Amino acid sequence: MVTKSEAAKSKNRSLFINIIVITLFASLMAVFIVRLNTSEVNFEAQMLRQLALKLEESAVTAHWKWQSEGRPVRILLTHYDRQGNEVGRTPVLMSHEGWPEVSPSVQGCKTLWNALLTVPMMVNGFNVRGEYFRGELVDDEAVNARCRFSLSAGDYFDYFVFRGDVVPENEQ
Repeated sequence: MVTKSEAAKSKNRSLFINIIVITLFASLMAVFIVRLNTSEVNFEAQMLRQLALKLEESAVTAHWKWQSEGRPVRILLTHYDRQGNEVGRTPVLMSHEGWPEVSPSVQGCKTLWNALLTVPMMVNGFNVRGEYFRGELVDDEAVNARCRFSLSAGDYFDYFVFRGDVVPENEQ
């Protein structure tokens, strides 16, 4: 026969175990919820950053090739894959400053992209928009003209036409 005190102890033990099980379950659920709600890596933004670096590298390569060839109006830029194999050549019209020439239009920015990157204006299935911004005029010349390449998600980078450098959105 079970006494009242043993029955009470058994009931308390059972209640204590149930509280521990519920607390453990709630803690695990909270961990899973937090884990699932953390933002995923933005692969499109990372890919756009990689293209920005490649575009700047190609612009610098074009600049030095322009210098070494005696500052011609046009150069032939050679492109290589990661293994060092030639994958193509594109003619690049150069400005008097020695950077790839960009006509002041959306089409000019697209032409720049195609000449320096030789890949479609797409990132992971999303179109990349190229926009031209004239910037400020000094002596009738747009000194900080730029092409902005952006995704619909808002990620972008700017290519400054007269400096040949690329500035990502988080450094603006």
